[in-house]
Amino acid sequence: MRAIPTLAGAALLVVGLLMAHFGVYTYTVETPIVETRTIFDGVRLGPIGDYAVKDIELREDYLVNLEGSVTVPGLNSSGVVNLYVMNGDEYQRWRNGEKNIEYLLLRERVERFNVSFSSGGNGTFHIVLDNTIDPMYKKEVTLSARYSYQTTLPEVREERMLKQAGYPVAVLGAFILVYGLVRKPVVRWE
Repeated sequence: MRAIPTLAGAALLVVGLLMAHFGVYTYTVETPIVETRTIFDGVRLGPIGDYAVKDIELREDYLVNLEGSVTVPGLNSSGVVNLYVMNGDEYQRWRNGEKNIEYLLLRERVERFNVSFSSGGNGTFHIVLDNTIDPMYKKEVTLSARYSYQTTLPEVREERMLKQAGYPVAVLGAFILVYGLVRKPVVRWE
């Protein structure tokens, strides 16, 4: 028996077995997830005289997608309206006839639309369909709205690198231990 290989092999074998048995490390990662919800789907607004308003409650940093089409009832043809989205304060200013309104979304003379805007804050937002550009015909609008937001979900992950490295270290330690036990010590004669 050789002492150094035997002790080194035993130490490597024990360290390798400990790494293989206790080497799994778990940690938590915040994973971003985008969720989409429907606010309303296929709502008919109309007939619209001067304007129609649809109110929605949103939170900060929601991305809202509006889809819709404008028709003239009774004529089976499409019509045009102006589409505005604004917060409560700007809506009151718009109703009072003030100029320089800050719109979250402004589209003029739309027949069909598929547009998006970011809420920018919490509160009530107003979707305004303005028919004052063509008051000859009352319009009917089919409107759908969805919002998306990003949330984080905690996800538990495992790191197995030490466990994977433990098996080869244990095997190497076993070989060195067997070598140290089997091999006869060298006796030096002087």
